[in-house]
Amino acid sequence: MLEPLISFWLMLCHWVKFETAPTEEELEDTIELLKRQNLPLKLRARKNKAGEDEYILYVRDADRDLARYCTGWRPF
Repeated sequence: MLEPLISFWLMLCHWVKFETAPTEEELEDTIELLKRQNLPLKLRARKNKAGEDEYILYVRDADRDLARYCTGWRPF
């Protein structure tokens, strides 16, 4: 019920979804790389449509391209 409101608030505050994983441990390397670059980030837990836990990593919209570069993200 609150998910659309939370997503809207994050969008208004210029946070964009960067990566999603089923466990927090899978995001640890990415979080470490982003913290080394002093990029602001948010990690939030929620239930997906199947009712399983998932963790979402958010970065600031202005820092998204730098975050992608630092983590080696490629669109293909």
